[in-house]
Formats: sequence, structure tokens, C-alpha cells
Amino acid sequence: MININIKRLDQVCIALVIIVSLICGYWVLNRTINQRWQLRQENEIISKTLIEVKSAEENFENLNILLADTKRELVFLDKRIPKSVNIGQVLKEIDYLMKDRKIILLSLQPLPPVEEKLYTKIPIRLMFEGSFASIYHLLYDLETMNRMLVTEDMSISRRNLDEKCHAVITASVYQRLKE
Repeated sequence: MININIKRLDQVCIALVIIVSLICGYWVLNRTINQRWQLRQENEIISKTLIEVKSAEENFENLNILLADTKRELVFLDKRIPKSVNIGQVLKEIDYLMKDRKIILLSLQPLPPVEEKLYTKIPIRLMFEGSFASIYHLLYDLETMNRMLVTEDMSISRRNLDEKCHAVITASVYQRLKE
């Protein structure tokens, strides 16, 4: 039989247990450190992604607001420059504004339409009399009315200070071309 020294065997077993424990401890510690490092990296990536998502949401909201504003502006422009000119309605509105400002219409003369790429311009020549202040306010009313009406040519004269001003205006009404 082999002579085995129990004390020596105990020392070898304890050494093996200590070595295996150290190796296992190192392995567990190394794995834990790697997992924490990986978790930290994943958290950083998630944080960056959340920031990007939040920024994208804000950009999306801003784009929606911009789109809504653009739609409102398009509706407004569609009212100001419609597809059908409806010149009768425009002339009624001009007549109402003149009566409101106590201006006397002497002559109203539609001129031949001018077609452009995206719209048709319909010039109208107006001759009328009234006080300078009334004419000034009428011009403002024409420029700010619901329909796009652009004054292209204007002449205001008065012979004497006691008389009313005489005005000749060429203004254009616009119509979008049908698509």
C-alpha cells in the first residue's frame, strides 16, 4: 500500500480548494466587471437614443405646427386668389368700399386679362372722386380686402384746394389657373 500522509493530503486538498476558489472568484469578478461595463455602454446608448427620439419628437411636433400653418396660409391664399375670378363679387365689394368711404365712382373699365404661368391677372381701371383722406383709406381697404387686388398704376389730382380729388387707378384681380 501506498503510504499517504494525511497531513500532506489535507494540505494538497486545501491548496486545490483555494486555487479553484481563486479561479472561480476571478472568473465571477471578471464576468461581473464585463457585465457592468457592457451595461454601462448599453445605458449610454439608450440615453443617446432617448435624446435622439426626444429631439425627433420635437422636430415632428414643429413640422406638424409648420404644416398646420402652411395649410392655413394655403386656405387664406386660396380665398385671396381663387380658381374662379367671380368678378361680379369683386366689383360689389369695391362698390361697397367706395360707398362706405363716400367716394363717387365715375368709371369702371375691365381691361383684357393677362395670363401668366400660375395665374391670370385681370386689370380693372377705376376713375373716382372723393376727399384725399377717403381715397387713401379706400386704397388701404383695397389692398387688405379678402381678394388679392394689387394697385399697379395710380394718379391722384386736384385742380383747386376747394375741390375733391380725382383719382385714376389700375388694379389687378388674380385668378389661379385650373390644374
